[in-house]
Amino acid sequence: MESNDIKYVEIVSYLFPDSCKVNNGECGSHADCDHDKTTNLVKCTCKTGYMNTGSSYNVTCTDSCDVNNGGCDVNAICSHSTNTYAVKCICKEGFTNTGSESNVMCTDTCHVNNGGCDSNATCSHDTTNNAIVCTCMTGYTNTGSGSHVVCEDTCTINNGGCDDHAICSHESKTNAVKCDCKKGYTNTGSASNVVCTDACQVNNGGCNENAVCSHKSSTNAVKCICKTGYTKSGCSCNAICTDSCQVDNGGCEINAICSHDSETYEVKCT
Repeated sequence: MESNDIKYVEIVSYLFPDSCKVNNGECGSHADCDHDKTTNLVKCTCKTGYMNTGSSYNVTCTDSCDVNNGGCDVNAICSHSTNTYAVKCICKEGFTNTGSESNVMCTDTCHVNNGGCDSNATCSHDTTNNAIVCTCMTGYTNTGSGSHVVCEDTCTINNGGCDDHAICSHESKTNAVKCDCKKGYTNTGSASNVVCTDACQVNNGGCNENAVCSHKSSTNAVKCICKTGYTKSGCSCNAICTDSCQVDNGGCEINAICSHDSETYEVKCT
């Protein structure tokens, strides 16, 4: 009796083999075939990296990356792990993962520590590949090299391009470089191209025609000194030089005649 039972089981096993061993139970190449524990019916389960886009009775396994980008962030690229084929989300160029390895959240890199740019630079994106571009703000110059942008105050580099006799500073509103001639110099160029010339060489520094233009030793400000034979009168900051003989008779006696030496132009009383 026992031998007959064994023979019967062998015949049944031969006639009705495990469905999963025949064409993978019709589950398809991207699914694992198994049996329901209750009914023993074939059960198809999509492999890692694939998603069922059919139904529970008609399992269709589609690459997860082809379904809603694999659940990745809209700014991420969906791919697969080489070892497990599990979905792997990688942020696109110009975006940084501010989530975790298992929950990738892609944020504009410019919004994360200014994209790694210098604190005096503006972070933006290349229009071709969306890569980070660091551009120095107005009033700053890039002293770095290649893609490493280092922004320094333009005034600290070759005096900001200003004339040697100019002071480099910045506009209060735009921070653009501003060149102002130093004391004792006058701009003979333009507002955009400042050329600083010794003020004494421009209209005698504003001094009277009978004065010599020079500079104060302490501040280099213009100083007007009356030529020999002339006396300063009026406001000291804009001296008007008058013939000395016309001021208190040049210092001569009341009954003397004030004149000038023909060679030195010094006052002569006769």
